[in-house]
Amino acid sequence: MNPNTGFVDYNCRDAPLYDGCGGGQGKPYPCGGYPPDRQVVQSFQAGETINVRFGNAQFGSPGQPPLQPSSNQARHAGGLCEFSLSYDNGQTFGVFARYHGSCPDMYYDWPVRLPDNIPSCEACIFAWTWINAAATQAEFYMGCADIKIMGTAGGSTLPPEIANVAPRLANMPGYPYYHAPGDQFGNTKSNGPNPTEVDANAKSLTGGVDTDFQPMYSKRKRDRSHQRRL
Repeated sequence: MNPNTGFVDYNCRDAPLYDGCGGGQGKPYPCGGYPPDRQVVQSFQAGETINVRFGNAQFGSPGQPPLQPSSNQARHAGGLCEFSLSYDNGQTFGVFARYHGSCPDMYYDWPVRLPDNIPSCEACIFAWTWINAAATQAEFYMGCADIKIMGTAGGSTLPPEIANVAPRLANMPGYPYYHAPGDQFGNTKSNGPNPTEVDANAKSLTGGVDTDFQPMYSKRKRDRSHQRRL
């Protein structure tokens, strides 16, 4: 869908990492192994709020029905969404915002505020990661966008308070299997983002503490009827 992408993945674009949907081991961490965009066209200011919206090809695309409150969004009862930045081409990521529970519901904005003190970059990575709540479907989703940030001068790395908060990694080879706390709405429309977390993310307070994960004792086959993308 991005005209500046270096590779269009028609088979696995909405799938979680290591899904194997295209054959082999599937998309690796980070960013699914996709190459950087050939041209960066999206620019943001440090301190700017990004109203993130989610979607997938099952709704709103040509020939597909519109999203309804009762639609199966395949959001797997929500879970943990984390938003991070990388200034070293994806070698490391620092989390600056997160939402627990109902994320990623496609009906809502999920506002995240870029920290005031991040340095300028010509091509850094804005990333979204998601660990789903449905206990029978332990997955790890990741979407990445190459962006430009106009921030503070004289720096080239993330501030320590961001760089030292790594995304929670799970449900991939070499990592534990977890499901995140979710909500009672299953795959349909939820109550949206928690107002307390909206306020925390507006203040660049990382949306609250990352807690209450439950271990998975087996990895089971997931429902492939719908898939998710940022």
